[in-house]
Amino acid sequence: MLSELPASALYSSPSLGLLWQKVHLLCSPYVVRRSVQKLYERPAPALLSLLTGKSYHWIALGCADAQKESLLSKKIPTPASFHAADTNLQLARRGTERFTTPKKSYVSIDLTSPRMPSSILRVPKPWFITLFGVLPNLDPLPLLRRLSREMQPGDLLLLSANLAPGKSGFVGARKILQQYDNPPTREWLEAAVARFRPRLPKGYLVFDVFPDPRQKSLARIEARWISGRRRTIVFSSRRPTPTQVESWVRKVRLRTLGHFLEPRREEGIWLVTR
Repeated sequence: MLSELPASALYSSPSLGLLWQKVHLLCSPYVVRRSVQKLYERPAPALLSLLTGKSYHWIALGCADAQKESLLSKKIPTPASFHAADTNLQLARRGTERFTTPKKSYVSIDLTSPRMPSSILRVPKPWFITLFGVLPNLDPLPLLRRLSREMQPGDLLLLSANLAPGKSGFVGARKILQQYDNPPTREWLEAAVARFRPRLPKGYLVFDVFPDPRQKSLARIEARWISGRRRTIVFSSRRPTPTQVESWVRKVRLRTLGHFLEPRREEGIWLVTR
């Protein structure tokens, strides 16, 4: 198996956080297409029905500066508390500033860790968990299993997935490769390579589509650092089909309450519960 940089290596420092934000502002479909922004508002009627009259607690995992969470918050009841958790602590702190809840907190988190931070586990129930923009960059099943184990009946999880449009995940992923292979993304990833320790040898980035190592039917866009015969995966983004996302939900013993797709079917949101 090829060596791979941990996802946290791309976001952990303030300078890398700023470069990621630049990529987000210039390249993210969420920023450049109103239809994707509307996608994050579409679960609001269902959430309004489920959360009205409840003193619930919002946990935003991998939220960066909580742009998407803030957009949704304007259309659902105010939570009793809001807890931002992200690899980049500075971005998580900025995320809490978007909310006016009675109680707020922010914490650094490694979503590949086998356990959630104790400060998150102490948050009172019921939970409303958002997991936006995270699943593409991590092995999805271990993370979803950890969340499922911590959730109780009545807790809600709203997760997003970047999808491969069309019937074939690999064909669809190639159609959107340019969303990744562009100058701002290269600048960000090359900066992450330069900061990584132990240092990688001199090389260059190549983007392509490959099967996911743990699920061969799943398309994964990768940026690989090429140095002679050595290949290091710097960045990866899984692009499942909706059917694959639904199979993940079932495998971790969660139940789908609703799902929402944007018109190009390049992104989707699932509302699930125990």
